[in-house]
Amino acid sequence: MYAIKVQSMDNKITIMEKYIIPALIVTGTFLLPVLYWFSAIGFFIGADLALRLIICKKKKEPIISSKMWKTVWKFAGGCVFILVAYACQILFVPDIPMMKIAGGYLILVELKSIDEKAHEMTGYSLFNLVIDKFSTKK
Repeated sequence: MYAIKVQSMDNKITIMEKYIIPALIVTGTFLLPVLYWFSAIGFFIGADLALRLIICKKKKEPIISSKMWKTVWKFAGGCVFILVAYACQILFVPDIPMMKIAGGYLILVELKSIDEKAHEMTGYSLFNLVIDKFSTKK
């Protein structure tokens, strides 16, 4: 039989192929379950920021970029909170959905902030309406 010998000019494995691409694949595989919560929290934080910008436009207040950094820090803190909950869920308590609890808490906090801004814009608060309906005081 005839054997075909293929010779390659470039037979070296680069650092990118040997270390960086596998590290990115492992990191991406580990972080894939938290991307849903990152995007959900980012959506609600973005909605909160958008409402604040609308309120500033209506009141003709200046929009200060240094105050908008609080939104970036809020998102970064939320991502760290979700990552810690994910690590706790994976390593310590796999039976308790820590990531869902932490994500739900963060979304609830953002919904309350959005409700406060909606109350500032319209004068109606959905949270206060629900609390008044369920309260026993008259």
